[in-house]
Amino acid sequence: MMRRHGWWVLIVVVLAIGLLWPRLGSRDQVIPVPCQDIVAGCGLAPAGLRVRFDRQPDALQRFKVYVELPEAPEVHASFNMRGMEMGFNRYRLLADGVGRWQAEVMLPACIQGRKDWLMMVEAGGVRYEIPFNSR
Repeated sequence: MMRRHGWWVLIVVVLAIGLLWPRLGSRDQVIPVPCQDIVAGCGLAPAGLRVRFDRQPDALQRFKVYVELPEAPEVHASFNMRGMEMGFNRYRLLADGVGRWQAEVMLPACIQGRKDWLMMVEAGGVRYEIPFNSR
């Protein structure tokens, strides 16, 4: 009887490892990108990254996001605040040229009235974290 339980434990452990292994190995690298003026644009020269907005963003108002990232197969962006998840707001940017991406997005409303945002740009297994402020 003990021998039969040992096999079940082994099977459960092997299945758990098989299911969790891809998630354990796919932790995205997060690279902070300093940004003084998101409308003028911010970038990270070694990565070839440049990000800008068409205007100063405000909650629940549409604005355009432009990303230049030459080697990216696809680009996604999402918006949160430090210590505060802002719900599902992940956007897929569309290519508009070689290495250039854009999307029309909208910031969610913050019930605490905060204006300090973090934009996460995801491309090729790397996430760039870009701080900015809304109006």
